[in-house]
Amino acid sequence: MRMLLGVLALLLAGVTYAQEGEYQRGEYRFKVGPEPAFVQRHEVPAAWEADAPGATGVPWRYWLYDLQSDNRGGRTQYYVEHVFEPKSASLLGEAGRFQIQFNPGYQQLAIHRVELRRGGQWQSRLVPDRISLARRETAFEQDMADGEVTALIVLDDVRVDDVIRIGFSITGGNPVLAGNTTDSMAFGWRNPVLDTYLRVLYDAGSQLNVQRENNAPVPVIRDVDGHVESQAHRHAVPAYVYEDNYPLWYQPYPMVRVALKRSWGDVVDWALPLYPAVGALPPDLEANIAQWRKLGTPEAKLKAALRAVQDQIRYFGVEMGENSHRPTPPADTWTRRYGDCKDKTYLLVTLLGRLGIPAVPALVSTSRGRGIADFTPAASVFNHVIVRAQVGKDTVWVDPTLTAEGGDPRDSDQSVYGVALPVAKGVTGLQEIQAPRRSSVEVVINERYQPSADGREVALKVETVYQGWTANEARRSFASQRIDETARRYADHYRQRFGDVSPMGAPTFDDDKESNRLKVVEQYVLRMPFENEGAVKALDVYAEVLSKASELPPSISRAGPLFFGRPLRYRQEMQVDLPERWKPTFHAEGERYSSAAFAYSRDVQVDPGSVRLVYDMQVLAQDIPPEKVSQHVDELRKVRDSLSARLRFQPPADVQREDRDARLKALLKNVMEEGGAR
Repeated sequence: MRMLLGVLALLLAGVTYAQEGEYQRGEYRFKVGPEPAFVQRHEVPAAWEADAPGATGVPWRYWLYDLQSDNRGGRTQYYVEHVFEPKSASLLGEAGRFQIQFNPGYQQLAIHRVELRRGGQWQSRLVPDRISLARRETAFEQDMADGEVTALIVLDDVRVDDVIRIGFSITGGNPVLAGNTTDSMAFGWRNPVLDTYLRVLYDAGSQLNVQRENNAPVPVIRDVDGHVESQAHRHAVPAYVYEDNYPLWYQPYPMVRVALKRSWGDVVDWALPLYPAVGALPPDLEANIAQWRKLGTPEAKLKAALRAVQDQIRYFGVEMGENSHRPTPPADTWTRRYGDCKDKTYLLVTLLGRLGIPAVPALVSTSRGRGIADFTPAASVFNHVIVRAQVGKDTVWVDPTLTAEGGDPRDSDQSVYGVALPVAKGVTGLQEIQAPRRSSVEVVINERYQPSADGREVALKVETVYQGWTANEARRSFASQRIDETARRYADHYRQRFGDVSPMGAPTFDDDKESNRLKVVEQYVLRMPFENEGAVKALDVYAEVLSKASELPPSISRAGPLFFGRPLRYRQEMQVDLPERWKPTFHAEGERYSSAAFAYSRDVQVDPGSVRLVYDMQVLAQDIPPEKVSQHVDELRKVRDSLSARLRFQPPADVQREDRDARLKALLKNVMEEGGAR
């Protein structure tokens, strides 16, 4: 009866439904029709509750987020309904378009409703002929082709306070995953939500794993109508503040994940057949393996094979259908000279096996890092693959997708991923990825200022040394730039600080990849860098190396943890040589600041003929718990205040007199030139 009255009301309002059927756009299709039979519809209230968050003063209101998933009988089908309302004219452009991504290789899209409520009346805005389908390949710039297609729905005549309702379903799952997935839903967003639902159906007798984050609702699991149902709901949710600068493993929203009961060992069993033993390899690669076998140590063999895969096989992923998780055979990857993470991993693992080095693929998450340790086990948790190798007693983690790496592979630091699932028989749990203990990681800058006798010109030499993974990053950055562009950018940096600057040639690079140490040397002539303060000359210096490391976070009063930086050492030394008879007007001094995440020092040394400033910061911890952020920021603010210094010097009387005469002559010349111009 209620459904009949609803249909009658829509007919009286002049609403007509789009014709059911299939619509084609080139090689892609979508359907229009009613919701799947398993869906339970939720009514949208006539008005937003007066006491609910978002009743006033918000740019967006989300009336409904609904995700329902049917995993019975080996099928994968999910239904999504979004109901939202723009409360600001600036958001009408965003409100009037809606995008749906799906993969036509194994999924079918059905659109059930596109409606708009205005003045209490629902209007159908579903016009199939105006829905476009396009393969946009949004990840193509990141060297990835995944085959996804975007359905774009554009609504006419959208106004402030219109309530927009869009419902669609997608049938089909990636066949290579074989249902080894998780259904999840966030129960809080950056805007207020009136109602959020997650409903998942499984076959009768299924045992479920449930994981909750940040006080998410507890799902109700019950047997109903011959199947198992998990359902969670939250009403009247306020907007969540996104504080930025979170650690990789943390996200701030309430989240529920539901999956079939399985273990990490079950995920390993799923992954093992994807990496079968390999037979013959291309002749040129077999020749390389023969040469690598002659290397004296396992470390040297690992390094040779790793660098070949990293630097000779470019990164590009064609991740369509089963290729999203099934790697390309190593022989093909080597022959075509490109591959994604799993392709390059499979190739490297194969090479290391031929060299007598035990190695296996290891699944990791680039989106949540060690946070996945609390997730419901599933293959879909992972989005990246690296390699775990055993070199003697050392467990070595390497990423074959990286390029321009130097040093010993045993010093390669993959600890950012936190944990990994090695794809090896007998593995039943995640393994922690620890940072190498031997590696030295630092950035050190040495600046030397050598003024002329009168201080009007200063020769500046800057040496920057990158060590460890910072050398890898610098090496990749410099390799992607023209040397003249690098020289111009560097010179402009010093012009911004000192004004008239002339480079003494292009920067030079000394790259010792064996020790993973990269040195960059710059030389300049600074003209008139000293400012006159009466009888005193002043030179401004700045500890550039610590500028980014000491940035204050955008959110200081926090509920979540703060990411500060990867552990390493920053150091900058500045030496200013003094012209004869110049005397500094300051004395030696020192400052020390520290927090739970860093230790900082600044020392000023005054020696005969020169002064020296040494800035040093050791990053001790990546993450800071929220209760320690305030103290950390207080200390960091002191660091920022101490990075710049004005060094004042007293030149001899004759230099002061010559300088004064030069300024007077320049002033008179300007006056005469201005008079002649008039």
